[in-house]
Amino acid sequence: MGKTVNGESTEGIGFSVLLRKGLFRGHWKASLLIPVLFFFLHSQSYAGSMVHVAVSLPPQAYFVRQIGGQRVTLQVLLPPGANPATYAPKPGELASLLKADIYFRIHVPFEDAWMKRFRAVNRKMLVIDTTEGIEKIGKDPHVWLSPALVKHQARQIAKGLSLVDPTGKRDYMANLDRFNRSIDKLTRTIEKRLRSFKGRTLLVYHPCWGYFAREFGLKQVAIEHEGKPPGAALLAKVIRVAQRDRIHCIFAQPQFDSRSAQIIARQIHGRVVLIDPMAEDWAKNLLRVTDKIVDCLGR
Repeated sequence: MGKTVNGESTEGIGFSVLLRKGLFRGHWKASLLIPVLFFFLHSQSYAGSMVHVAVSLPPQAYFVRQIGGQRVTLQVLLPPGANPATYAPKPGELASLLKADIYFRIHVPFEDAWMKRFRAVNRKMLVIDTTEGIEKIGKDPHVWLSPALVKHQARQIAKGLSLVDPTGKRDYMANLDRFNRSIDKLTRTIEKRLRSFKGRTLLVYHPCWGYFAREFGLKQVAIEHEGKPPGAALLAKVIRVAQRDRIHCIFAQPQFDSRSAQIIARQIHGRVVLIDPMAEDWAKNLLRVTDKIVDCLGR
């Protein structure tokens, strides 16, 4: 963790020095500054004791905030709009890992490619794999798009934070319980909205909605294969599937080139709908995605 305060607090020592020097004696107006100075110095001490957490993606930051609350400060490596498959952290971002007490790992491609260097920057940094124990769909890392799997990740986060900050364990476990209840409510809402579409096909450009589809009874068909744009044969196959299943929407994400999706959309007289798996406000984002799926499949 960050700096700790041993014995007499540093802010108390600094304040007593001011008193001994008589800076406040006989100056009633100046004495009004006492509570202000105390608050400032106390808050500085509290900030120094926070757990410094590093994560790869904005949704992970959302999960850590739900569990860690005001006991944590966060660093998100992937900037807005960046592609998690190809992003390369800048030297300054790597250097900032020196402050990290703990890194929550999720196995997106750029993270796997850089993890050895992340560890080398800060060998004291605890690395927790939040996906440990999750049944993966091939090499698909997008486990954070399934509410059920987020509950698993949240448990890993609570355990990890409790390891580096044992005094906060009670807070972390209480926050975990609260977060789990909110996930259950979210799941019920999504299930209700998608109930009449079970078995229907989601045509997506990048195959990132497999865990979401599996949890809510949908079928994902992807245009992109192993990070590569589709060839002519695959494009023809996807167009046939879209026409057969009366698909009018292709779901794409802002971080990827969707020109191939636009081509198919024209062939099936449909449209491209953007949905973002990287949005930080995870719960609201899943509700927005659900609304877009209902709008497309309900036509």
